[in-house]
Amino acid sequence: MNSSDLCGPMPSEFILLGLSWMNEEKQLAAFVFLLMYLMTILANCSIVTLVKVDRKLHEPMHIFISLLALIDLSVCSCIIPKALTILWFGSNTINRMSCLVQMYVLYTMLGTQSSLFAFMSFDRYVAICHPLRHSIIMRSSFIIKTVLFIISRSALLLIPIPALAAQMAYCNTNIITHSYCEYIEVIKLWCGDLTSVVIYMIILLCIFPGGDNTLVIFSYVNILNVIHMLQSSQARWKSLSTCSSHAILLSLFYISSAFPLFLFLYYPDSPLYLKTLTEILSCLLLPMINPIVYGVKTKEIQDGFKRLYWRMFRIYV
Repeated sequence: MNSSDLCGPMPSEFILLGLSWMNEEKQLAAFVFLLMYLMTILANCSIVTLVKVDRKLHEPMHIFISLLALIDLSVCSCIIPKALTILWFGSNTINRMSCLVQMYVLYTMLGTQSSLFAFMSFDRYVAICHPLRHSIIMRSSFIIKTVLFIISRSALLLIPIPALAAQMAYCNTNIITHSYCEYIEVIKLWCGDLTSVVIYMIILLCIFPGGDNTLVIFSYVNILNVIHMLQSSQARWKSLSTCSSHAILLSLFYISSAFPLFLFLYYPDSPLYLKTLTEILSCLLLPMINPIVYGVKTKEIQDGFKRLYWRMFRIYV
């Protein structure tokens, strides 16, 4: 039989088997995911609202935090609603267009998040290494241009993800061993020459992890060098606390991004529950933790919540 007879166009729908290993635990898992999702929405919307209404928080880092909150909302909203419908209603199919849109939005948001973390590290570098020039370098026009560049770069460079997925030939199967249209799982369904896909993935790795990590390493090497040269231990502690929340979340972002890749490269036959829970929790835990860490570690945001509370208290009492 000719190998081309085993291939065809993109299926009209895919079957998502990522949560099929759950039986009695489905309702409990749905409740936990829903609770975490609602907490994520509440926490991130609170951060965005606070930064918007409080003029004292219209500073570069706080604006970046609010943008990060919007990205976190987008990332978890791409995955969790579908996971909940699978757990509650057994609706484990997704049509072709929804699959393409989900992949594009999800990876565009993740690419934007990676670049935003890198730009936030540059902001911390300027604040610690060049404090007198911070307001000059990180002016509003520069921030707007940089944010627009980050978003447009991710949006344009990731267009080939749905474009290639729609044009490639597929084997005679439409089963995805995930709870959403994960790109690597979709690639496993392709047949034929994948050279163009491999080249594209290498380019993406050079641009996003490569370029973003270069800026992060440059920023933190210089930050640590400046902190090391400070004579006062109090000054060192103050400088470290300035970037501690960003460093914590950056570490969590790298861990959550690297672990699924580690499983794919070294344990391709790992249990289904491990792969699924790793991906879902990484797209849910991090968006839930981000605003909590910034709320706890950033005094300006704590003070902003206090001002907002007393403002609302005076209005309603």
